[in-house]
Amino acid sequence: MQVSDSEQCVGRKQSASDLQSRLKTRKLLGVGELVGDNGDIYRSKISQLLGINESLYVRLPRGLLHWNTAITIYIYMSGIVCLVAPAFGSYIEFGYSPPPEEMLSVRMYGAAMFAFGLLFRGLLVLKDARSEISTLLLSCATLFSLQFTVALLHGHLNFVLAGFRAAGIIGSLVYQSLLDTQVRCLF
Repeated sequence: MQVSDSEQCVGRKQSASDLQSRLKTRKLLGVGELVGDNGDIYRSKISQLLGINESLYVRLPRGLLHWNTAITIYIYMSGIVCLVAPAFGSYIEFGYSPPPEEMLSVRMYGAAMFAFGLLFRGLLVLKDARSEISTLLLSCATLFSLQFTVALLHGHLNFVLAGFRAAGIIGSLVYQSLLDTQVRCLF
């Protein structure tokens, strides 16, 4: 049976339109199309309409969630203890028990730490904003650095507190640099 030229053209035309339809669908869905210097955000009509959920494309360094959880627990516990039992909280945080007239400042410190813990936890729950997590880690390193410096200048720094603050500074800066350079850690 002989196939006429008109039937062959129709077959080709369907195939060509099918290919064109597939290409349009791929473009609409954003398959294979990357934007940005690091190439981690897909551009498509659907993603433009729905918004881009960066958490689907961002890989965070290993151990970052555990580190952030540990810091958040420390900040919460420090704030609660300084609010509820300021003498004990001051002894744990600063290495000495203040006189009764300084209890207000310890409670204010506890309130600030608790509020900072709420902010830290709120941003960690999102897990999609790399820049916010990086800024939070940098602020934690600043907090630990300032605590270390103030305790050192006032002579209220023992070996355990110094080691804890140094670990907080180093850990926060390491994870912040890993987050900024997008290098995966093997911890």
